[in-house]
Amino acid sequence: MRGIRGLKQHVTRGGTNKIRHELGAAILLPATLLAGLAFGTVPASAQDARPQSEIVKNERFPDSGEVLMLADELDYDRNAQIVTARGNVELAYGKRVLIADKVVYDEKADIVTADGNVALLDPGGDVAFADHLVLRNKMKDGVVTTLRILMANNAKLAGNDVVRKDANITTLHKGVYSPCDVCAEKGQTEPLWQIKAFRVTHNKEEQRIVYEDARMELFGVPILYTPYFSMADPSVKRKSGFLSPSFANSNDLGQQIETPYFWAIAPDKDFTFSPRFTTRQGIIYKGTYRELFSNGRMTLNGTGTWPRDKTLGTPGDKNFRGSFFGNGSFRLNDHWSWSFRSELTTDETYLRKYDLSGATDLVNNLSVDYANGRNWFSSDLYAFRGLLASDNYDTTPWIAPHMKGSYTLPSKVLGGMVSFSGDALILGRNDGPNMRRLSTRMDWNLRRTTVGGLVYRLFANLRGDLYSVENVKDPSNPAVTFSDTTLFRGLPTMGTEVSYPLVRYSGGLREVLEPILQLIYSPDIGNTVELPNEDSLSFEFDDTNLFSENRFPGLDRWETGTRLNAGMRYSLFWGPQGRASALIGQSFRLNENQSFSSASGLRNELSDVVGRIMVSPSSNWLIVHRFRVGSESFKLRRNEVNAYGRYGPVSAQLGYAYFAADQFSTFTPREEIVLGSVVRLDDYWRLFGQTRRDLSKHRAVNNSVGVGYSDECLDISLGYYQSFTRDRDIEPENSFILRLTLKTLGSTDG
Repeated sequence: MRGIRGLKQHVTRGGTNKIRHELGAAILLPATLLAGLAFGTVPASAQDARPQSEIVKNERFPDSGEVLMLADELDYDRNAQIVTARGNVELAYGKRVLIADKVVYDEKADIVTADGNVALLDPGGDVAFADHLVLRNKMKDGVVTTLRILMANNAKLAGNDVVRKDANITTLHKGVYSPCDVCAEKGQTEPLWQIKAFRVTHNKEEQRIVYEDARMELFGVPILYTPYFSMADPSVKRKSGFLSPSFANSNDLGQQIETPYFWAIAPDKDFTFSPRFTTRQGIIYKGTYRELFSNGRMTLNGTGTWPRDKTLGTPGDKNFRGSFFGNGSFRLNDHWSWSFRSELTTDETYLRKYDLSGATDLVNNLSVDYANGRNWFSSDLYAFRGLLASDNYDTTPWIAPHMKGSYTLPSKVLGGMVSFSGDALILGRNDGPNMRRLSTRMDWNLRRTTVGGLVYRLFANLRGDLYSVENVKDPSNPAVTFSDTTLFRGLPTMGTEVSYPLVRYSGGLREVLEPILQLIYSPDIGNTVELPNEDSLSFEFDDTNLFSENRFPGLDRWETGTRLNAGMRYSLFWGPQGRASALIGQSFRLNENQSFSSASGLRNELSDVVGRIMVSPSSNWLIVHRFRVGSESFKLRRNEVNAYGRYGPVSAQLGYAYFAADQFSTFTPREEIVLGSVVRLDDYWRLFGQTRRDLSKHRAVNNSVGVGYSDECLDISLGYYQSFTRDRDIEPENSFILRLTLKTLGSTDG
C-alpha cells in the first residue's frame, strides 16, 4: 500500500496546484462520508446514575480536514470529475476508519459509492460491515444493500436495504438484533435470544431505536410479539424504560412477577417503580428515588400494599401495609458533614412477610460529623424499633442526642501523645429507666522501640462520669426501683505493655514470634447497680479485646482492679500469598471482678483462655478459628470456625458457631452451622446451595438450592428456597424464584 505522498508522485499533468486541489477534494471526501455513516446500536445499561458523554453525537472533525488515505491504486477523471480508489482502500479521519475494496466519488452527481468488504470503525468502538453502500446529498442520504454492525459491547445488528436520510434517520428492513454469540462448532444455528423486526429505525437526534412488527425469539422459538418496541441507542448510558423482570412462587404470595420501570428524570436523579403482581396478595408497590447533589447523595425507598387475604392481614385485614426507607449523606465543607437514615414500617411482620427484607431491627438516625486530622466530633439522634414478637416498643430506648468527640494536642507531653475526649448522652423510653450521662477522659500514650527490638508502651488515663438516672430497677430484685439518682464517679488507670517480636528466615519461610505482656492498674471501685447498663450488654471476651484497657464496649460499665494480660502471637509467611497466624492468651487479676458474670470468662482471678488461628495457603483458601476455653474445666465456651475454599470448579464456605451463653444469661447456649457451595459445571452452568441449621434446637433455619446459566447475553437462575421462621402471621414457606436478565436489554450495571 502507498499513502497520499506516494500517490502524488503518479500525477504528472495539468499543473501541480490544480492537481493538489482536486486531489484534496478527494481526500476530504472520507471526512463527510465517515460523518454520515453513524448507524444506530443498542444500550448496554439502563440504570447507571452517573451522567455519560455521548461519544458519537459530540465527535467533531478537525478544522484542517486532514485525512489519511491508503490504497493500491488511485485514479482521477478530470472530465467526469470522478475519483476512484481501488485495492485495500483505507480512509482514516480522526477516530473513524473506513475500509473497502473500492471507493468511487462522483463530484457532479454528489454520489459516493463503496463496494466490497466495506467496514466502518466508529469512535465508540462499533464496527459496521456492508457489501455495498451509496451516499448522496453531501453524504446526508444513503442506501446500503446489506448492513451488519458489531458493537462495542459485542452485540450484533443486521439488516437489508438500509436507507439513511438527512444524516439523522437510518432505517433497516428485516432487522435482527442479538448480543449472543453463535457457536457453529456446537451445532448452533441461532443465537440464544434475538429480536427480529420488519423495520428498524434509528433516530440519531433523539438517540432512539424503534422496532416495528417485532418478535423476540428464545432458543429460536418466538416467545413475544409486539407491533412497536423502542430502546435507547448505544450512545446513551441511562435512559427511561423497562428493566428485566423477575418471577417467583411462594406459599403466602402465590405466583409473582416484578416488572421494574426506570425513569431517568435528569442526569443527577432517577426513579425506579417496581410493582410486584401476586396471585394471592394483590399488588405490592415499590419505588426507589435516587439523587446526586454537588455535595452528597440521597436514596429514598417506599413500598406498600393492601392485603387481599383476611387470614394474612393485620387487624382490619385490608388496612394499608407499607414501609419507607431512606438514607443520605452531605458534605457541608472540608470538615463538616451530615447524614440521615430512616427506616419505618406500618407493622412488625410486613417486611419479612412480603419478602422485602429480613431485618428484625429498624434504626432511624440523624448525624452531624466533624473531622480534622486526629480531631473529630459527632452528634447523633437515634430512634429504634424491634420487629420480633419479644420486642416491646414502650421499653425500646430513644437517644436525643449522643455527642462525642476527641482532641489531640499537637505537641507531645513527656514524650507521649495527649488527647481529651468527651461523651454526652440523653436516653429515654416510655416505660423503663431514663438516663443523662456526661463522660470526660484524658489519655497519655508513649510508644518506644529499643535498639534491641523490645517494643514497649506506657499509658495512663483519667476518666470522670456524671449521671442522672430515674426508674432504675435493682437487677437482683426487679420489684425494687431505685429513687432518682444523680452521682459522679471517677477512675484513674495506668499501665504498660511490652512485646518482643522475634523474626526468623528459613528456606523461603518468614516466622514472627511475639510474646506480649500487659499490666494495668486501676482502683478496685466496681460498678454500682444504681446505674443502668445501656451500652455494654453485648459483651464477649475474645482475642480482639484480650489486650484492651477496658473490655466493656460502652461507658456504663468499666473494668477495674489490677490485671495482667499475657499472650503469644505467631505469624508465618511463605510463597507469594501463603500466610498463617495464631494468638493465644489469658488474663490474671488479684481479685474477682463482680462486674463480670460467671459466664463471661473474666470474673475469676484466672480468666478463660482465648485464641485465634488463621490459615490461608493462597487467595483461594481461608480458615479462621476462634475459641474460648474454661481455665478450670477446659471446656469450650465459645467455638467459631469460618472457612472458605475454592478448588477447580467447586467453591464452598462453612460457618460454625457455639456460644455457651451471653454474659447476662438471657438465653441458653447457641450452636449453629451454615454450609454453602457453588459448583461450576462448565463456563456457563452452575449449581448453588446453602443450608443453615440451629444445632441447639435440632432444626433447620433456612435452605436453598438452585441452578444458573450465564453467558455473554443471558443470565438466568432458578432457585428453591425454604424458610422455617414462625412469628405471628409469618409461617414456614417454600418458594421458587426465577431471575432472567437479557443483557444489554433493560439490564443494569450496578
